[in-house]
Amino acid sequence: MNRYDLLLTGGHLIDPSQKIDGIKDVGFKDGRVVEVSDKLDHALAEKVYNISDNIITPGLIDLHTHIYWGGTSIGIDPTDYARRCGTTTMIDAGTAGA
Repeated sequence: MNRYDLLLTGGHLIDPSQKIDGIKDVGFKDGRVVEVSDKLDHALAEKVYNISDNIITPGLIDLHTHIYWGGTSIGIDPTDYARRCGTTTMIDAGTAGA
């Protein structure tokens, strides 16, 4: 059995809450981060992706969105937006009240 379902290697991890700002490997199991280190063993992972030249961050918060999808002409699809932008929390800035 693999220790990680997914291993991301070589990405620049920025996580101010953990005081991390550097190149790290991140191991995931069952959809959760289980280990962060300078170098993790690739043999312990089911899937390994080298993400050099990419940034890894905890989910981002967007404080000004218009995500009332289909409700107005300025609404966007929140799922598509979140996937493209790494956003896990969005606050609608008044789309429904426009």
